[in-house]
Amino acid sequence: MAAESLVQMLEEIAVGLKAGDEEIYGWLRAQLKECGATEISVELAMGVIARLLPEEAQDNLEAAHQHARRWAH
Repeated sequence: MAAESLVQMLEEIAVGLKAGDEEIYGWLRAQLKECGATEISVELAMGVIARLLPEEAQDNLEAAHQHARRWAH
């Protein structure tokens, strides 16, 4: 039963990432940090994930990052 829910969770994460869902991307980043990953390893992992995503998802994530930067200032 636990393996099935883990597979379902991973599939949902993959779907969200492929869609360029900034919330899923941010959640995954936070999970890596909570597991004790260093900042550099988190950035490297997220960079690899971003490059593996379809081009449309990459564009969606980049647009979301730029939007967030504008509101942060």
